[in-house]
Amino acid sequence: MKNRFFRQLILSFSVCLIMLVNTKVVDANPWASPDDLLLRHDIQILVDSGALNIPISTWPLAWGDIAYNLTKNESEMSLIEITSFQRIKDALIEAEMGGLGGQTEIKVAKNPNQMTWFNDSVTNTKSVGAQSSYLSKNLALNIKVEKIPGETLMDESYLAIARGNYSLTLGSKKNWWGPGWGSSLVLSTNARPIRGLSIERNFSDPFESALLKWIGPWDLSVMIGELDNNRSIPDPKFFGLRFGFRPTSSLELGFSRTSLFCGENLSCGLSTFTDMLIDKNDGGYNAFGFDFRSSYNINDIPFAVYGQLMGEPFQDNAMSLFGMETWGLVDSNQQLESYRFFVEASSTSCQFYKHDSAKYGCAYRNELYTDGYRYDGFNIGHTSDGDSIVLSLGGILVGENSQLFKSKLSLGQLNRGSINSYQLTEHRTNFFNADLGYEFDLYWFDIPLGSFDVGVGYDIYKDKVDNTSENEPRIYVAWNNDMDFTQEKTMDFSEYLELIEVSDEDRLITEELVDNDSTPYRDLGNFELFEIIEIFDEVTTQRSDTNIMTKVSTNIQSVEQILSELNSLSDDGKTLSDYLGLMDSTISQRN
Repeated sequence: MKNRFFRQLILSFSVCLIMLVNTKVVDANPWASPDDLLLRHDIQILVDSGALNIPISTWPLAWGDIAYNLTKNESEMSLIEITSFQRIKDALIEAEMGGLGGQTEIKVAKNPNQMTWFNDSVTNTKSVGAQSSYLSKNLALNIKVEKIPGETLMDESYLAIARGNYSLTLGSKKNWWGPGWGSSLVLSTNARPIRGLSIERNFSDPFESALLKWIGPWDLSVMIGELDNNRSIPDPKFFGLRFGFRPTSSLELGFSRTSLFCGENLSCGLSTFTDMLIDKNDGGYNAFGFDFRSSYNINDIPFAVYGQLMGEPFQDNAMSLFGMETWGLVDSNQQLESYRFFVEASSTSCQFYKHDSAKYGCAYRNELYTDGYRYDGFNIGHTSDGDSIVLSLGGILVGENSQLFKSKLSLGQLNRGSINSYQLTEHRTNFFNADLGYEFDLYWFDIPLGSFDVGVGYDIYKDKVDNTSENEPRIYVAWNNDMDFTQEKTMDFSEYLELIEVSDEDRLITEELVDNDSTPYRDLGNFELFEIIEIFDEVTTQRSDTNIMTKVSTNIQSVEQILSELNSLSDDGKTLSDYLGLMDSTISQRN
């Protein structure tokens, strides 16, 4: 069996090499999808720093909304913001280009991970996929065919039309509702994307009314679709509604509503739909969700806390998810840029707050829809399914050239009530899950050879009823390559990008500092350049040293002397950042 797996692995790599073509990477997609861990990291950095002010807990995100709401000039950004902004800017430039494109992908895995998280790319033992896409100013078409063992799928195939500030999509696309990194209680990428009809807001502009303006930027997503027929009630309908907003720059809130209704041999008319909307559909499964994320900065250490609750109204059966994350620069390492770490705890048992007396057998289901909140065997919400407790630790390291190192460690207990409708495990089971992955783009000279995602993992499952144990090593390889057939500019973000451009001269100075200055970069807050020069003058006057500027301009080491003086004048201990090069240049000119 092992030899067979590795033969498949070698064969896949061979096919990859044969299929390589000289193409330019083009993402013919109007949205940023919830399958790019690095992109989410970069967007979150800009949102938390104030450079971008949009709700980002409802994925996918519209590229136009990202471009329109970038507010900071690059010269005002810290080093970690600049590196994230550059990658997002490159993605926006690519998103401007439409026309006809395509993508091929090959994935191979031994024991695919069952405990997925944001951006798990491999969920089957092997798959081969191809897609063709067309993007114009108001139209997006994507056809994807994926072959997996025993089945051919057309997930992520859709037709989207934009009119005004809204987009109408027919088909299926990935969705993620909530602030979690480990999973989401309401809607995650754990299950296949649901086929149906959806409406999304393209731009998160605030209300113009003074009464509602306090809500801040807001987004809205509505979807209705049909689930599979391999269940106790075949072909039920799925409804989802989400409203997210940012009342302050450091706080994002979200409200969700999902429902299962109709199905084979059940009434399904307009009255059924309206009853579902007002929660009067007898026997239907109706769930409400609330989530939040709040960011802080204490002693120059950024962090955020987030949480999510979900349950049926008036049923005292809420589930919960809470987490904390932090991020920052990787100092004194030219090979790594930034990091993000999170810790996340969740309980998918009803009445989670009662601990050992939690209510089993009601999460994600009711008496009518006994296997309800599931699509093709996988939970639509949290990856652990119902009646589970999970603690996850995860992190990413961003390297040069957009390399991404990712890891996650999870442990907990699955199916605590040994309910047979929860399909991850048959009985109450303790588990341990570890993952380590690496994402990178490969080039041969200037020819792109595609994007790779490789990883290993290890699972331990201990059945508490049968007293049995299973240990499963995992390995996976995923490859994809984008192709451009006809390229045309369909979107125009230039008027927004020009507002945040930095001159080539300033960029050159910044790059020289990154390469040559071994001292850590520091942040002087909201001080402008002329204010910093005035402080220099004040320091000179106080010291009665008319030659201090000459010393700074002729000896780069004297910058640290000035930093010391600046710190002695500043009560709050603020320090210097991206202005270092600009100051040296300006001081030299003044001399």
